[in-house]
Amino acid sequence: MNVAAITERIHSRRASVAAGTLGAIVREVFAPLLRDGAGARILHRARLQPEAPVLNFRVAIAPLDRADPGAGLIAAVRDPDQAPFASDALTRLSAAVPRIAHALAARIEPDTGLLRWSAFEDELSRRDRSRIASLVYGNLDQMHLVNEIAGFEAGDRLIRHAGRAWRRQLASLDALGTHLSGDRFVAVLFGQTLNHTRTWAERMRDAIAEIPIGGRHRGISASFGVVSIPTGQSCQHALAAAETACRVAKERGRNRVEVYEDGDNTIIRRHVAVRESDALAETLDGDRLVLYAQPIQALTPGAAPHHYEILARVQCAEGDTMSLSSFLDAAERYQLLERLDRWVVSRAVGMLAPVAAALSALGANFALNLTGQSLSQPEFADFVRTEIKRHALPPRLLDFEFTEIAAARNLNATRRFIERMAEIGSRVALDDFGTGVSSLVHLKDLEVFRIKIDGKFVRDVQQSARSQALIRAIVQIAEELGLETVAEFVEDAAIAERIRALGVHYAQGYFYGHAQLLEDTLAQLLGAPPALATAAGAG
Repeated sequence: MNVAAITERIHSRRASVAAGTLGAIVREVFAPLLRDGAGARILHRARLQPEAPVLNFRVAIAPLDRADPGAGLIAAVRDPDQAPFASDALTRLSAAVPRIAHALAARIEPDTGLLRWSAFEDELSRRDRSRIASLVYGNLDQMHLVNEIAGFEAGDRLIRHAGRAWRRQLASLDALGTHLSGDRFVAVLFGQTLNHTRTWAERMRDAIAEIPIGGRHRGISASFGVVSIPTGQSCQHALAAAETACRVAKERGRNRVEVYEDGDNTIIRRHVAVRESDALAETLDGDRLVLYAQPIQALTPGAAPHHYEILARVQCAEGDTMSLSSFLDAAERYQLLERLDRWVVSRAVGMLAPVAAALSALGANFALNLTGQSLSQPEFADFVRTEIKRHALPPRLLDFEFTEIAAARNLNATRRFIERMAEIGSRVALDDFGTGVSSLVHLKDLEVFRIKIDGKFVRDVQQSARSQALIRAIVQIAEELGLETVAEFVEDAAIAERIRALGVHYAQGYFYGHAQLLEDTLAQLLGAPPALATAAGAG
């Protein structure tokens, strides 16, 4: 008996009507029988309801796993004009169960009983896309707390229970479900309106809340995003929209269901941020960042020449570059900044190390700006130290900067980073000075060697007596503390002259030079063709 051929014959003869009726038989007749402990059996007469007509199919069914009725079943189906199943059909069907179960194991995740993602996509591609459908994206809330409080084994157990609850809630529907990864689950419900799908997600939320952890109830919760799937639209687009709605649900307090709607500005903004974070991740994965260097000009006698700030830019497909500024908000929200900083540190050290001796002889110096996310990670300082030592880079060749706001968010972490850098002879500067609410406190608490005066004081220094007074005061305080000063955004000769008159040590801005490729800057400093620096950076 060729089960696949019989199933295909039914579909080909009765099209969607047959398929829909068979789905109803499975959900409303076969599945309840198996849940009641029934074994393999033949059904020549079955009704969906007591007064309903007899269904026009002859069916032989067997459970995939007698110990787990929810694992599913195998069914052979014949039209009523075909011969009834003989008693040996059950023997042959039961004998086929192990082979079929083995084949399904590649498509079904054993811990949850849900489809694996590849099988989910495959099944979705087979479905009739002219029917209405909705997608649900669910994410367990604060899984890291479960792992920390109850242990990783309890966290894994929670994911298994959540996946099985997800499967049970879908069992009576025409739907597909998958365990996307970790604490994330996805379902597509067919023939269900958006409101009905939202109700389903709310029931799912309540079911997850009942899952005990560590033998007792701990108030586990989950957040959900729901979106309709327009006819013909890619599931990937719907999945991205539902994930965005789920993120908004978390931001609005967690344990919520949010429906993706085009008019919701919060969701729209978050959707844009998700795309930007994905674009940055792809940029990092594709090694499409390049390093530039902008000169920092010495203004006072005795100030060392050849200072530069290293900047990262995105290499576009057309050959142009663009600033990272448009990605930074999204990168901060989705915890990509440390990964970005690590890339920049590794690439900068790798490019400077081969020519370090010549650069040191010139008194050259380069600065990298770090983000608050990196400063807050204790292991980041170890990473920087390891990179510097691994490449034997003279520590004074590369300084590090962080903004006053980043430092203020976690003063203790910032102090630890400064101390760790000082141990190997590297220095740290304070960027955008004057923007914080307690700037002088930061100078007292942080052992920096240089402060960069925020550009908003510099741009209008010619017109604003207050800006002049503030810069003069900052310079005086810095000199009393033995610190260097740098003025940012010096863009014309008049500003440059005023800054010099106020006693600032260094200036940075378009008046003194735009940023250019780091390899070209190195080539100019060393009097060598750019290929020298390019070859050094390739290592």
